[in-house]
Amino acid sequence: MPVIRRALGGFVALATVFAASSFVGPRPASAVALPSGFQEQIVFSGLSSPVDLEFAPDGRVFVAEKGGRIKVFDDLADTTPTVFADLSGNVHNQWDRGLLGMALAPNFPASPYVYVLYTYDAPPGQTAPVWNDVCANANDGRCVVTGQLSRLQANGNTMTGSEQVLLHDWCQQFPSHSIGDIAFGADGMLYVAAGDGASFSAVDYGQLPSGAPTNPCADPANEGGALRSQDIRTAGDETQLDGTLLRLDPATGAAAAGNPNIGSADPDTRRIVANGLRNPFRITMRPGTNEAWISDTGWNTWEEVNRVVNPTAGVTNFGWPCWEGSARQSGYDSADLPICETLYAAPAGTHTLPFVAWNHASRLVAGEACPTGSSSSTGVAFYPTAGGPYPVAYRGAVFFADYSRRCIWASLPSTPGGLPDPANLQTFVSDAASPVDLEVGPGGELYYVDLGGTVRRVRYFPGNQPPNAVLEASSTQGPAPLTVTFNGTGSTDPDPADEGRLRYAWDFTNDGVTDSTSPTATFTYNTAGSYTARLTVTDTLNATGTSTITITPGNEAPTAVIDTPAASTTWQVGDTIAFSGHATDPQQGTLPASRLDWDLVMHHCSAPDNCHEHDIRSWTGVASGSFEAPDHEYPSYLELKLVATDQDGLTHAATRRLDPKTVNLTFATVPSGLQLTVGSSSGTTPFSRTVIQGSTNSVSAPSPQGSSTFASWSDGGAQTHVITAPTAATTYTATYAAAPQPIGYPQVGASLDTGDMNHMNGSRFVTGPDPTTVMSMSVYMKAVQPAPNNQYQLAIYADSNGSPGARVATSTSGTLAANSWNTRPITAALAANTPYWLMYNTNGDNNMSFDAGTTNQGAWSASTPFGTWPATFGTSSRWNAKFSIYATTGADTAAPTVTSTTPAGGATGVALNAPITVRFSEGMAAGTITPANLELRGPGGTLVNRTVTYDVANQAATITPSAALAASTPYTVTVRTGVTDAAGNALAANHQFSFTTTDPSAPRFGYDQVGGSLDSGDMNYMNGSRFVNGSTALTVSQISVYLKTVQAAPANQYQVAIYTDVNGSPGTLVASSTSGTLAANSWNSRPVTATLAPNTPYWLMYNTNGDNNMSYDAGSANQGAWSQPRPFGSWPSSFGTSTRWTGKYSIYAS
Repeated sequence: MPVIRRALGGFVALATVFAASSFVGPRPASAVALPSGFQEQIVFSGLSSPVDLEFAPDGRVFVAEKGGRIKVFDDLADTTPTVFADLSGNVHNQWDRGLLGMALAPNFPASPYVYVLYTYDAPPGQTAPVWNDVCANANDGRCVVTGQLSRLQANGNTMTGSEQVLLHDWCQQFPSHSIGDIAFGADGMLYVAAGDGASFSAVDYGQLPSGAPTNPCADPANEGGALRSQDIRTAGDETQLDGTLLRLDPATGAAAAGNPNIGSADPDTRRIVANGLRNPFRITMRPGTNEAWISDTGWNTWEEVNRVVNPTAGVTNFGWPCWEGSARQSGYDSADLPICETLYAAPAGTHTLPFVAWNHASRLVAGEACPTGSSSSTGVAFYPTAGGPYPVAYRGAVFFADYSRRCIWASLPSTPGGLPDPANLQTFVSDAASPVDLEVGPGGELYYVDLGGTVRRVRYFPGNQPPNAVLEASSTQGPAPLTVTFNGTGSTDPDPADEGRLRYAWDFTNDGVTDSTSPTATFTYNTAGSYTARLTVTDTLNATGTSTITITPGNEAPTAVIDTPAASTTWQVGDTIAFSGHATDPQQGTLPASRLDWDLVMHHCSAPDNCHEHDIRSWTGVASGSFEAPDHEYPSYLELKLVATDQDGLTHAATRRLDPKTVNLTFATVPSGLQLTVGSSSGTTPFSRTVIQGSTNSVSAPSPQGSSTFASWSDGGAQTHVITAPTAATTYTATYAAAPQPIGYPQVGASLDTGDMNHMNGSRFVTGPDPTTVMSMSVYMKAVQPAPNNQYQLAIYADSNGSPGARVATSTSGTLAANSWNTRPITAALAANTPYWLMYNTNGDNNMSFDAGTTNQGAWSASTPFGTWPATFGTSSRWNAKFSIYATTGADTAAPTVTSTTPAGGATGVALNAPITVRFSEGMAAGTITPANLELRGPGGTLVNRTVTYDVANQAATITPSAALAASTPYTVTVRTGVTDAAGNALAANHQFSFTTTDPSAPRFGYDQVGGSLDSGDMNYMNGSRFVNGSTALTVSQISVYLKTVQAAPANQYQVAIYTDVNGSPGTLVASSTSGTLAANSWNSRPVTATLAPNTPYWLMYNTNGDNNMSYDAGSANQGAWSQPRPFGSWPSSFGTSTRWTGKYSIYAS
């Protein structure tokens, strides 16, 4: 994670007003947990965001503050430091940028140089200050800065002369992973580390920001952003220094002699001794060697401590951003970037694994108190190999810190004084105070810098340990005289022998006189002023501990109030948020704006209760202002803090939490179940991410995955691209195409089957290791019957205990060709490593080729009329045939189509209450079959109220008007492109058709009532009834037939016809319809045009390809008739022999 802080350096030691009955006091240093015998002590306090600590051989202590000031203490007892140098005019101090690195010359002060490394407040080619620490949105990729390495000459405790710039470089776009640290090796050379300057929100390879100016550091394509860390591996452009460790001549800043690439023509290539670093925030040198150890802050998964064993032997590549921890970094891996792909293909050992790495979700030491979640590697220091007050086991140990977890660990050598062992880890400090730098002082004790404003020391007491004084006061301010009750009973001693035996000494005015020796005491301050109350506790061996607190009688702290923004304010990236506030003081009244200071902090969380902080921006001495809401990952929130300070230095803080507006983004693939990468992590689709509205999110569709290769994103973006989060929940779908791979037997069998007609025949095959989508099926025919007996259909059935089971998918009918593979489209999603049955049926003596297969690999059904595919296969006969039949797989990228409608386009005489059915070419996404996507409009475009349902089995949508339609009225149905198939493919264009309703008063020829009885056996027979026309000729345009039940597709087709009457039986064909799709409990109409003569009998006939039987009532003798078996789709010119009966079918012409 970016290096940031938990407590704002500008707001250290804030006084807070409490009720009179409460006690207040400083947080004791002993709140931390350490191994037995160790104690933490605060050495320096009152600092402003300290980041680096250096000990001079003469006893002085140098502390660098992030804002650009360097302070020097004469010794560890000094409480009033001198400002050695103030570089704030050059330093860019925003977010995690600032003065971060400092080192003293090895023989300081004889060599009187202090070396500094900081973020320079200007883009390349410009002179600081440019931004003045204020970029409106420092995290949008446009706040471009550089880095600067300089040395400052010391004259006593202050800098003399001007800053000597040794190196100015490091183009950096984003406000973290900035410059890092500096240190001297045993060889006297200066080692310098810096981060990649890339985005911490998105995969960044130089394509950001998405709007101008994209790639302001002018990196070659696919070599910018985090990939600057690998720039030394690319030829053809100047080498960048971001994400590297340099070894330099400290006098000139040039490459040091002996560097691995010292002969290169590129001066920056000559400088680099390690690369592949993300945010090398801290470095240290193993004592007595030139080994560089690097504390490298990671992204969202891993933190690292890295070791450069020999900086002159070769450039050490730690792999970032291609690798992190011991694994490929999924965000950059998924982006298929050439620099990373070549590194992945390189021999083992090309990149170096970390010395130790810890996953954000795991504890580094089993059972430790250090938390998981938010993490950042921020410090590293070595304990001496000999001497020092710590136990012998620590000799040669390396300490390393995590700012976000607030922990420090020790990697102990297996043998004291040897090389640290990454398997021999110990939790050294838990609940540490925001460690951002570790140093071992001249006395052999570990010190750490707390970004919140202190420097702390960890001491070891092999025998008696001093007590810890805890001082509480009933009040610290108020009108004089002020009576304060003090309580020291919270003081403790780590030695059991001293428990309950501490002695107390109170000095209420810090004048050296003991005022009380009881655990609790009361004192009245009669005169206004500022007093220091001191408690000293002493154990049985006269070891002491001290605590102080400031009491200010005659003065009370002001009250700060944030007026705007309101507590309910929420924001999205880029919003401008105005703020204002005021403060009143009991003694001084309304405080002027000059007494008001503001800070804006980003809380970045791995969980709601596990956050760390980014200090975004500060305002000094203003009552109002505004800021632009920054881009950031979620979960996170902003905190606006106002601190009011009165003339006597008392302060009060008010804060306001500002939560972001979020949106859920769903990520899907076609086919489902593939991997997509969003930001730093990957997931199996479908999955969702909650992000901040307007935030930048990188997405990648890794390719290939199995047999699937990336084809397209639903938003039209490239395989890897950036999504700016919308305000409404959105789904992003990556469609993959699979190289056509047959499932089945794509060979022409040597043998020829018999008896395939009106039977389901096929073989069992097993899918491969990946889920797949079938797009078509093919079957080989050697001989084919003439039309109309040359039709075929194909289907897929699931396997049930080795036999065909449930129907998965079916095709429409096709016409066979001899000596050829015959293919029909069919869509089905098949599971991996799963058996399925590929089946065939035909309406003629058209038999498949086959070869011998495994036992029971083939199957055929009982007699099943062509066009009928039962939902469950039923009883099958098994044998060892491996038929020449196969399915072809691939991603479904084809747009669905509307195959038929009921009523048909242009139909007239449509019943007023007839449902309207739209059938599609494939299975549709049911969620898109909605009234909004299927419109029904009447005259003038008036929208008709309706419900819309979807029949999965029949791939059909049904529109049911809420009330009967108007008679003799035209209506139009529009199927909009919002409907999609199961793969997310939309209709290529709106599909529209119109029809006209019937006129109930218009003449009808036939029987337009719903019969009370239901016929049987209509399939593949011509069935109908005889009716006599009236006294005038009648022209009809359609025939309608009523069906109560209808079989599933494809066995739901029908045709109608008119025959003349010959001696009371059907005679010659007058007219016939094309095929249509039946709807249950409905009149079904097909266009048929004919003129019927007056006073003449005719036969209205029906045929179907499934068990779809007409309704009827009893009619006159011989009014009904049915034919000999007749394959569906053929109407003979002469009806032929018929069987007669009394049925009056529900069929009429109009």
